[in-house]
Amino acid sequence: MKARYRLAALPLAAALLSACSPFTRIQGDAKTVGKLDGSWAVRYVAGKEIPKPHPELRFDSAAGTLSGSDGCNRINGRFSFEDGRLKARTMSTRMACLNETAASTSAAIHTLLDKGAEVVEVAMGPGRVLLIKNAEAEIRLVPAEHDK
Repeated sequence: MKARYRLAALPLAAALLSACSPFTRIQGDAKTVGKLDGSWAVRYVAGKEIPKPHPELRFDSAAGTLSGSDGCNRINGRFSFEDGRLKARTMSTRMACLNETAASTSAAIHTLLDKGAEVVEVAMGPGRVLLIKNAEAEIRLVPAEHDK
């Protein structure tokens, strides 16, 4: 194939690959916010897998509510998107964390919810992962039904 034909094919290939991207940034718009719905198990904090039982967060985009566990305490509240970032106002119980892993997981979840975070869904085949991160913390979640 001549060089000019190869160069002409590059923009088409790039367009096709971007259309099939497994990454979807969730910004709170009607098209993407529903991808949060359901129960999600927190499997990784700061890139490290955490032991079971995994904290679980449940999102209901229609009601704008969030509930679940941060690893130490039950949490409930409301969430929204501000400037494309997830923010939540939550209430939680005040029980002591049983270990350092639970304490750091709880702190990461509250840092992300309180200060705002970018949310990205990664979907490849039947698998889905939510990545929630900001400059201070990062968690990865999987659908809770796949965490059993």
